[in-house]
Amino acid sequence: MMQKTILFITPTGGRTGSEMMLWYLLKHLTGKIKSVIYSCQNGELFANHSTADLTFINTTRQGFVYKIYEGVYYQLFKRTPEESRILKIQKQVKADKWYLNTLTMPRFARLAKSLNIPYYVHVHELVSVYDEIVYDDFRFQFDNAEKIICCSAIVEKRIQQMGYKNTVLLHEFIDTEKVQIQQNPTELRQKLNIPNNAYIWVMSGSMNLRKGYDLALDLLENLPENTYLLWLGNIKKTGVLHYLEQRTKLEKLNFIQVGEKSGEYYDYLNLADSFVLLAREDPFPLVMIEAAFMQKPIVGFNSGGISEFLQEGMGSVVDSFNPKDLAEEMTKIQNKKTSINKEVLKNRALNFDIKNQIEKWVKFFNEN
Repeated sequence: MMQKTILFITPTGGRTGSEMMLWYLLKHLTGKIKSVIYSCQNGELFANHSTADLTFINTTRQGFVYKIYEGVYYQLFKRTPEESRILKIQKQVKADKWYLNTLTMPRFARLAKSLNIPYYVHVHELVSVYDEIVYDDFRFQFDNAEKIICCSAIVEKRIQQMGYKNTVLLHEFIDTEKVQIQQNPTELRQKLNIPNNAYIWVMSGSMNLRKGYDLALDLLENLPENTYLLWLGNIKKTGVLHYLEQRTKLEKLNFIQVGEKSGEYYDYLNLADSFVLLAREDPFPLVMIEAAFMQKPIVGFNSGGISEFLQEGMGSVVDSFNPKDLAEEMTKIQNKKTSINKEVLKNRALNFDIKNQIEKWVKFFNEN
């Protein structure tokens, strides 16, 4: 039987959860399907380390001049330059199906439909992101999708509540072979000027309000004095950053913005005593699985996938979105009043290792 050719279209090619998951997936699909990746942006993950059989990267700089060019181009050809690029790729690779990584690219659903090419939408998002998509585009991509892949049970529930029955639950996963520690945690503590007797909580993710990074200092002021909070992720230059910096300085709070640290990511995650998820909404965060694999207790708001993932002995889920309530659960873990089983943490994470999930994906692509 001939291998299927799938054109995978992804928004940035950077180190976000949905991009990392796709990167892991394509690596392990080698020889099982023919994978072609198109990244809408020049993110270093796929631009420099692609795991697809064939890779296309959009290197266009999105500025004012380009917007003018794009407008003129559309008036002449009734499609955008990017759509022309995709058409050229499709003509070259003759993909059997398209895969849209996230629900943020409905323009490609319309293009696929115009070409009579079946497509899948892989949904890594919950309701707050729905608000960022135009009504007609949002509806169109779901109405016409062959399959809607859902990254967690809560994501599937929300999609089915809209009446869509063509869903497939395929959980997010990590590649535990990539979890490698290179630096001594004691030396890393010294580098960050954190006392040896301090308790460290780490948070990770993009700096946006959905991830709850604005709540970090309200949380910290309710924790014991010897507690440090580290934020591991890209630093976004907005007013919220200034708010955090000023409060940290004026109130002398133990909050450290580490930055993205892609090459040292697991070293900083390993530095922590425990992991906290501040997100207001998060379908099934990869860093949660990584923290469990590294046997870090987990505490977070009931923001989505965390309640599906956590089992007894792994940590706590807080039903309110009150930082004081979250701090109470974190303090219990610091004071060893919450029972934690490190083997349960690691074994739960291993359930969501790519090696234990890949056959589900192979079956999906073979049957659809």
